[in-house]
Amino acid sequence: MVPYDSNSSSLNLVVPIREPSPEPVSFQIRNVVCNYTLPLHIDLRKLALNSNNVTFDRGRGVLLKQKRKPNCYVKIYSSGKVYIVGCKSEADCMVAARTIARRVQKTMNKLNDVVRIRNYKVCNVLATCRMPFGIKIEELAQQYPAQSQYEPELSVGLVWRSQDPKATLRIHTTGSITVTGASSEHDVMRSIEMMYPIVRKFRCAMRHRTETKPKRVPRKRAPPSLMWVELLIRCFRFSCTAF
Repeated sequence: MVPYDSNSSSLNLVVPIREPSPEPVSFQIRNVVCNYTLPLHIDLRKLALNSNNVTFDRGRGVLLKQKRKPNCYVKIYSSGKVYIVGCKSEADCMVAARTIARRVQKTMNKLNDVVRIRNYKVCNVLATCRMPFGIKIEELAQQYPAQSQYEPELSVGLVWRSQDPKATLRIHTTGSITVTGASSEHDVMRSIEMMYPIVRKFRCAMRHRTETKPKRVPRKRAPPSLMWVELLIRCFRFSCTAF
């Protein structure tokens, strides 16, 4: 039942304003970077001869390998340092790290020795998400000058630096947010959960950048005028009488 004011002569309807329920926001992991150390000296030339999809850079002293399952890019140094870039999850990164470690152990004839992965660390997790609304980043930068940095002459997005969890978020007016610098997928989720109630205060209508352009209609050649038709007929008659 809608409430009304009984003291007034006219019926005054009071419609309660309800806040819309929070929309679900999903994020996608685009890149996971990790590094670790193997406790042995690696013969990169021998490893290159016994592996596929590798490039041995002798000048830099590094072996570059492209893995397919999981799809990632690996850099191996002779000191035992290994970097893995391009995985889509922390689980894939750990699988790739163990696969590379077992390949090095087998190539270096260390099957009878214990070769453990040391100092394993996820350096960076890059993720993207899209809010179901647009964001007024100009007003957001004015309201939170300490945490945000917005330079429209240099970049179209607003840079938000989060301390807990430690991450950097790039926010755009279209509602897309890119998270970098996180150390785990859990930190990515926490940073988005922390950012959602803040950007929701500055929401606006979606800004679609793709505009439908009208189709170009081909120009039709105009029909020849009667004067040109008569001139062509006279020339044809003159050429016939000449012969």
